[in-house]
Amino acid sequence: MSMNKINCTLLFVFLVLISVCLAENKQAHSPKINSSGSSSSPKPSKNNNSNDKTDLTNNVVSGGSSSSDGGDINQIPQTIKISLTNNPSEMMISWFTNGKIGDAIVQFSQTKSDLINYSTNTNNGVITVNGKSTPFSNWKGYSNTVILTGLSPKTTYYYQCGGSTSDILSQTNYFTTSNFPTTTTTTTASGKNVKSTTTTTLDNFQVTPFTAAVYADMGYGGGFNNTVKVIEENLSKYSLVLHIGDIAYADYNKVEQGNQTIWTNFLQTLEPITSKVPYMTAPGNHDVFYSFNSYQNTFNMPGSSNQPWYSYDYNGVHFLSYSTESDLAPFTQQYQWIKNDLETYRKKNPSGWVIAYAHRPYYCSTQMDWCRKQTLRALIESTIGELFQNYNVDIYLAGHTHAYERTVPVYQQSPIGTYEYPGGTVHFTIGTPGNQEGLDHNWILPAPSWSASRFGELGYGQLNVVNNTHILWQFLTDQQVIFDEQWIVKGYFD
Repeated sequence: MSMNKINCTLLFVFLVLISVCLAENKQAHSPKINSSGSSSSPKPSKNNNSNDKTDLTNNVVSGGSSSSDGGDINQIPQTIKISLTNNPSEMMISWFTNGKIGDAIVQFSQTKSDLINYSTNTNNGVITVNGKSTPFSNWKGYSNTVILTGLSPKTTYYYQCGGSTSDILSQTNYFTTSNFPTTTTTTTASGKNVKSTTTTTLDNFQVTPFTAAVYADMGYGGGFNNTVKVIEENLSKYSLVLHIGDIAYADYNKVEQGNQTIWTNFLQTLEPITSKVPYMTAPGNHDVFYSFNSYQNTFNMPGSSNQPWYSYDYNGVHFLSYSTESDLAPFTQQYQWIKNDLETYRKKNPSGWVIAYAHRPYYCSTQMDWCRKQTLRALIESTIGELFQNYNVDIYLAGHTHAYERTVPVYQQSPIGTYEYPGGTVHFTIGTPGNQEGLDHNWILPAPSWSASRFGELGYGQLNVVNNTHILWQFLTDQQVIFDEQWIVKGYFD
């Protein structure tokens, strides 16, 4: 063989080897699809910050190589949910996995293409934040949580969930933050004089218009899938979703323990909603298994299992959530917390909107025992109702009875004022999105003087906060037909 032929052969072999190496390198740094349809990308390594509230500005992209297979199916993120914290510049992201994933991690960016094109070799705007992965104490699997901090107002972020020892990342989801004040400080120097100027972008109590979907008592059966479908199809107009107790009805055959399969499967049905809009909940009587532990470890509201109550501000409105499944008598821990929260807020903002929600109503008129003769309902009216009157709580949202009802402004069982000049709280019961127990159609007759509208129809509430003085409330059927509508003007109770 001539020397020229030998050289050509060696050159050909060398080029083939280079092509193989480049192909393997490309595969190692390209997203892949796991068996569930979720995308998977390079495994982020643990950062050095042990605080799960890692600030946005202190993170850099870190990563490693991914495995060549589809990953462990037990590490696939399920039931992804986002929720608000007490700080408007934060967002809690939580999800369930059957197996261990190391530390929970979230990769996020303001640009969706950054996540799709993510490479460990470049810092292209993708930020990785570490959180916690905690085993359920009474159920199988893991509750995974990450808190994103330092977020900007009115900004859309794209994110994926995963784990430090997992090769699987969820599909890309997104959320948009609320409008909230930000402060910037500018320093100018003139000779020896230094002047600092602080600028706030927004009044703390200025309302930014938004719309929330509201319902309670949703579980398998009763047409719930129609309600889920219509909310999902109209998700772009909702900034919040409030699910006010009785979530999935997972306690029917396991009252004390709850049925984890029903719970998880139902929440997976809701994931197209819960993964994109803050999903704020309150516990109902069907959610108390294991003393709220499973409920709290799933939804991770700002409260705790021992104290499932919380409050937050959203776009200039103060929301307060409490537990009707916990002690509400005067001088109990929850009662004192409600009193202190309302008192503190009213000192800061005497004229702002306050909206409260909890599972059980204390104004309702179906034939359900709770509405007709429950002494606990009367206790809530005489304790929490007094606080709501004293601290000017404008609206109270509830469920429990599977019907819809709207009251006039009411106090001590009597109408007080009008919707244009409210002298008391306006109450809404929305236990109508659908569940296996069906709707309530039997009513106390005649209707109480404080009951303005009531019916049993599949659907949900729509809270349209327009400005600092006006709210438009609507009840929509599962066919998007408006069955009830009422403007409410900001009232100032005597």
